[in-house]
Amino acid sequence: MTMPVAAISLVGGCSLFGESGPVRVAAIGALHRNPEQAAPPLSLPDRLLMEATAQGLVSFAADGQIEAGLAERWTVIDDGRSYIFRLREAHWTNGRPVKAADVAAILRQKMASPRLRSPLRGEFAGVRAILARTTKVIEIQLDRPQPALLDLLAQPDMALMRSGRGWGPWRAEWQGGTATLTPVPLMAMVDGQQTAEPDEEARREIQLWGSNTVRAVTQFEAGDVDTVLGGRFDGWPMVKAAGVQRERAMIDPVDGLFGLAVVTDRGLLADRLARDAVGMAIDRQRLIEALDIPGWQPRITLRPQRSGNSAIEPIYPAWVDLPRAERLNRAGTLIADWRSRNGNQPALLRIALPDGPGARIMFSWLRTDLAMVGIETRRVPMAADADLRLIDDLAPSSDDGWYLRRVGCGRGLSCSVDAQRLIDAIGEAEDPAGRVQAIQAAEEAVMRHAGFIPLAGPVRWSLLSDRAPGLRANNRGRHSLIRLRPYPN
Repeated sequence: MTMPVAAISLVGGCSLFGESGPVRVAAIGALHRNPEQAAPPLSLPDRLLMEATAQGLVSFAADGQIEAGLAERWTVIDDGRSYIFRLREAHWTNGRPVKAADVAAILRQKMASPRLRSPLRGEFAGVRAILARTTKVIEIQLDRPQPALLDLLAQPDMALMRSGRGWGPWRAEWQGGTATLTPVPLMAMVDGQQTAEPDEEARREIQLWGSNTVRAVTQFEAGDVDTVLGGRFDGWPMVKAAGVQRERAMIDPVDGLFGLAVVTDRGLLADRLARDAVGMAIDRQRLIEALDIPGWQPRITLRPQRSGNSAIEPIYPAWVDLPRAERLNRAGTLIADWRSRNGNQPALLRIALPDGPGARIMFSWLRTDLAMVGIETRRVPMAADADLRLIDDLAPSSDDGWYLRRVGCGRGLSCSVDAQRLIDAIGEAEDPAGRVQAIQAAEEAVMRHAGFIPLAGPVRWSLLSDRAPGLRANNRGRHSLIRLRPYPN
């Protein structure tokens, strides 16, 4: 699913700053000087800023693997129920040394915060305690082993800020809406003093600003931006329309959820059979072909099909083996039955989708497919009242249970209480075999309820010039600014 980035020149002309100037990054979304005071959820530009200036205990390397952050090393004991982290020497931007007690307090607050993005809510429920053992040692105690903990701690939501201040490994200076980022030299982390020469810092600078897809792609083609980060399905047609060379686009092999969530308990979708009918009516393959995103595949299961001995087979809907014509026939009958039982009122669905040409293309195909079974549709903004709302979330880890928790009760989605009991039971499984059985039982109940209609996997793309050789496609879709260019320590 990854497209290599070739070493060729951009059509857009010369760089405004030259090859030795700052690397200019346009991230799709809004950028704020203090992301923790901005309205949740964290935007991509804010997450990039926090990763660079307030890195968490651990971080993601360029290939998506875990590596050191503020914690220079760690160990796992007690059969996976205790993680012990040794902190590096570091200072907050006001010069005060970073201490374990401060970090522990920050983590406790963040894990319980209602500001957490939807993909992370509830993922820290197994954390029993976070303790400062010394000024430089933190212990995280768990109720049960949680192999995905490091992946969760590497999320930018777990960035370590104290009273709006980070510790590094980069610092930010602002000019208007642009943040200029410079690496904090190692000695400055230790003694709080600046040690790099101004000319050396200028050569390492990265300039970050928030943008929308249209402006970011246009600036990239003009040579006014070196890297665009945060592209999604809705912006991909802009890449094609602008004539960006395919070799400059990088698509991450990510997993997660991409589909329509039922967000009402009234009207047509209060009927389980009608929800099934919607899922049957959609021609996913045709929708994928219309958007023409390289490597994008349709999906009718909640979890992706994985390979390997430890892979858990996903649960398919009961209609999986029906040909397209039979699916449409059954779906049309179910909708007609619902109308006859409800005074022949129109079967109308409001579908909340993001702005952007890709979302407009998607809606046109959804409208056509659903009209074939007697359903009228209206597109509404993502924040508006709706019957179906797009979920486009990356999985924060490889934990199969995440997919079920994300569409469980308490998330504003249509859910089954019985299915939720089975989801809760996943964490109580005492061995791997029991966990597999618990996941499959919960998934079968979730699929039977049909409160989420899978369409495909998520899409994440970036545009890269030769000035960002450190970025690589990875299965987390994570591209830290500190990876843009390989700087010496």
